[in-house]
This record gives sequence, C-alpha cells and structure tokens, in this order.
Amino acid sequence: MESRSFFSAARKSVMVIAIAVITIPAIAGASLQVDPVEDEVTVKYLGTDEQSLIFNVKYANADASKFFVIIRDADGTTLYQNSFTDISFEKRFSLPKIESSKLVFIINDKKSNYNKTFVITTKTRLVEDVLVTRIK
Repeated sequence: MESRSFFSAARKSVMVIAIAVITIPAIAGASLQVDPVEDEVTVKYLGTDEQSLIFNVKYANADASKFFVIIRDADGTTLYQNSFTDISFEKRFSLPKIESSKLVFIINDKKSNYNKTFVITTKTRLVEDVLVTRIK
C-alpha cells in the first residue's frame, strides 16, 4: 500500500512540475517587451588577420537622416569618424591591433535623438605548443 501512495504522490509532483515548466516561461515571455530600436544597429566581430581586428556595423536608418559612426580607443582617441545618410547602412571596419584592450563604437543620429554605444574589450593571449620527442 505504501508503494502505491508513493507513486501517486510522485505522479502528482511530476504533473505539477510539468505544468509549472510550461506556464511560467509563457507568462514571463508575454510580459517581455522588445524595443524595436534595439535591432536597428548591430556591431559584429568578424575575426582577425595578422595586423587588424575586423568588425561589421549595420544600421537601419529608416528616415535616411544624417548619422555618425565614431570609433574610439580606451583613451578616448578617435580612430574613425564619418557621417552617412544610407537607409540601410552596412560597413566593414578593419582596425589595427593595438595594445589597447577596449574599443568603443558609437552610432549617433542627432535628428532622431538616437545614440547607441558598443564597448568591445579584447584580450590577446599567446599560446605556445612545445613538443618534445625522443630520438633513438
């Protein structure tokens, strides 16, 4: 008799957990609001070559207003600055590898009062593989 009540209680517990797993994420997802502006601009790291870091910047500028792309290093020194009016802006930036471990990308559209900043931190590591073989 004890085993039957144990299995009954276990079955009820599993059922309660299953309902919670299904309903809690659904309720949480319903309350999240996605800001449509968040997807207007992206900065994506594409990789490196021997002497530079490569990034891709996209900006959806629906009203074709003038905006600025500014790139600064950790000290605040401007590495790149230019203005654009593209509706669908996409540009690849190849920045020299410098000892600074921080880059800042700024997209600034004064007309629409839009300003988005991306901070990129880099860490360079040297990996040495040493192989010792015994010669007979």
